[in-house]
Amino acid sequence: MYQNPERTEYEALVSRLRGHYGNIDIGGYSHNDLLRLRKLDAQRAADVARAQAAQPLNEAIGHLNAAHRRAIAAWQKIEEGRKSIAGNTREHQILGFDMALIEPIEMPKKVEASAATIEANDEATADMSRVADSLEARARKINSAVSQWANYTPDQQNRALILAIADRLGM
Repeated sequence: MYQNPERTEYEALVSRLRGHYGNIDIGGYSHNDLLRLRKLDAQRAADVARAQAAQPLNEAIGHLNAAHRRAIAAWQKIEEGRKSIAGNTREHQILGFDMALIEPIEMPKKVEASAATIEANDEATADMSRVADSLEARARKINSAVSQWANYTPDQQNRALILAIADRLGM
């Protein structure tokens, strides 16, 4: 059984274009429609190539955004810990908690890449990751002190305070 090669090309074009653009108006099977479909297919191929070329840059930008989200999450944990420590500031001072950790800090700003290149975004991601790591470490220290104090019974809290004062006095 003979099948017209233009008909085969037409069906292949329609299949590719619908796969890329979704349900589009194709028209009927004619020479002009075939020319229009070839033009659309060339545009589809260019779109696909452009998207594939941009993928590594988009991934680098995504990594930078993820590092910024980590920094923001750590900053929020620090703020929550600061509020919790505020109710027991004197007790935490006696226990020797580093009060510099709860000094107010501003929300971390996103490190901007110097250029729209993968390398520039990778450098910005490294900088943002250092900021996030620092904030996460600070948040862990603060929230560790908060949770430790909250888990103590009143007797354990008193004992910890007495032992901290005795240690300072050298007893």
